[in-house]
Amino acid sequence: MLKKHFLGFLRWGLRLHGISHFIEVFSAISEGAYVTASIATFFVILEILASFFIPKEHVHLKPLKS
Repeated sequence: MLKKHFLGFLRWGLRLHGISHFIEVFSAISEGAYVTASIATFFVILEILASFFIPKEHVHLKPLKS
């Protein structure tokens, strides 16, 4: 039960972090830094997709299992 909520929290954190990169994209575009904007856009897409497609059993903290 706790693991399910923890993974849900991590997934939403990853999504929110990806969305927050949009601020970086808009800032870079307004400054004319189009290469930076394209790199940030790539990472926005990557983080949001990863938050949805990471398998539910994928956990890096397996040694901490009781």
